[in-house]
Amino acid sequence: MRTPLPLILALACCVLAAVLGATLLTVRIEQRAIDQTRQAHEEYILGNLRNTIEATLTLGLTLEQSSSLQRLIEREKSGMPDIRDISIHGPSGRVLYSTDLGLLGAAMPTAWARPGGGGIWCADDQNGRSCGIGLRDELGRDAGGLVLMAPHAAQAYSLQAWLARGLPTLALAVLAVLASTAGACLLARRRLRPFLQAARILRDPAVAGDVRDSLVAAARQAGERHQASQRALDGQLLQLKELDHADD
Repeated sequence: MRTPLPLILALACCVLAAVLGATLLTVRIEQRAIDQTRQAHEEYILGNLRNTIEATLTLGLTLEQSSSLQRLIEREKSGMPDIRDISIHGPSGRVLYSTDLGLLGAAMPTAWARPGGGGIWCADDQNGRSCGIGLRDELGRDAGGLVLMAPHAAQAYSLQAWLARGLPTLALAVLAVLASTAGACLLARRRLRPFLQAARILRDPAVAGDVRDSLVAAARQAGERHQASQRALDGQLLQLKELDHADD
C-alpha cells in the first residue's frame, strides 16, 4: 500500500502550522509578561521616589533648595542596573538633578513635557524609553517632575528568540511528522495486507498467499469458482459454434 503524497504533505503542513501558531502565541505571551513586569517596576520606582521627594517639599523647601535629592537619585540608580538615568526637573522645565551630569541645568527634552495633574507617562524613541510622573508641593501646586530613562525593553519575539525557540521546535515537529507517517504506513500495510492479497488472488489465482488467512482462502476459492465458471462458459460457447458449423 502506498500512502498518497498529498496526504502526507497535508498532515505535515497542518503540524507545522500548529507548531508555528503555538510558538507565536508563546512569544507574544512572554512579551506581554515582560512589558507588564517592566511597567510594574517603573511604577514602583516612580511612586517611591515621588513620595520621598514630595515629603521633602512638605517641609517648605523647593526643589532648588533640596540638594540632597541628587544623592537620593544617585543612590537609587546604583541599585537598579536596568535604569539608565534618573532626572528631576522644576516647573520651569530646567533639569535640576540628574544622574546624567550632561543634563544638569539644561532644558528638559520636549518629550518630558506633560500637562499638570497627569499620572505616570511613558514614551519611546530611538534613544530608549522614558517614564515620568509629576511632583506636587505641600499646597498641591505643580513642582516639576521626575523622569526615569532606560534602554528599550527586550523583545521576546526578536529574530534571536525565533532562532532559539522556533527552529528546534520545528525540527522536532518535522521528525514527529515523519515518524508518525512512517508508523501509520507500516500499520496500514499490516492491517490491509490480507485485503491486498485477496485482491491480487482475485485477479490472478496463481499468486501465492497466506493459506492460514480466512480472507485469502475465501478469495482463492472465489477465484477458482470464477475460473471454473469461465471454463464452463467457454465450453458452452465452443459447443454452440460447432452446432452452427454442423447446420451449415
